[in-house]
Amino acid sequence: MKRFFVCLLIMILVCQTGKVYAFQRIVTSHIISNVWYENIFLIADKVDSMATKNFTVQVGELLYNFPNWYNSKFAPKLFYEDINGDELKDVIVALISGAGSGISTKEIHVLNHVNDPYTRYEEVPVESINDALKRLVKMERKGDEITVLIGNKKYVVDYLKFGYQYSDDPPGVGSREDYKPKNGVLYGYTTVFVSIPEAGIGSLKVKYGWDGKMYKAESVTFKKEPFKITTH
Repeated sequence: MKRFFVCLLIMILVCQTGKVYAFQRIVTSHIISNVWYENIFLIADKVDSMATKNFTVQVGELLYNFPNWYNSKFAPKLFYEDINGDELKDVIVALISGAGSGISTKEIHVLNHVNDPYTRYEEVPVESINDALKRLVKMERKGDEITVLIGNKKYVVDYLKFGYQYSDDPPGVGSREDYKPKNGVLYGYTTVFVSIPEAGIGSLKVKYGWDGKMYKAESVTFKKEPFKITTH
């Protein structure tokens, strides 16, 4: 156990030097608990000054490798919360798949906590925000009015009231995204925009539920103002 923490400390110190070496392993995000077996570290190879790849999730002494994970910029978001109602905390990782002017797209990964009878973590599928919106939301534009249809609910937005430079482009989604758990539920967020991502006219909030095989969008709500999100 002592050796484990010494190795971990070395990794953290290397991370803070700011020097880049080939295949340098760094801690990109972490959650420290009062009990050692709930300490969580997200470890990856440093590609350049911002990007990381080839991730390892460490929970206590358990290690899970994900060689195909990639984070383009800033630090990934890491959460530890029960989101499927089994009273076992799950690991949620939100990687940044794209970042730039008006852009912040995310890639979500969930490791369900399983105890059968030994503790382990198992990555399970999560429906992406884009796939959920294609399935549950319809949008159309007539003149300056943009209509958002979600089930039996209809929302109408006047594009001109936002004061953006005029554009007759149709509404779009997906350039700004975020995922985070709240009160035991996983949510996804994105902005509805016209022409360019900065021209936000509203936001969509996706509520996820566990169906026994994957986290799938159960409902979507629309708010008539842009979703403000940070890139890191």
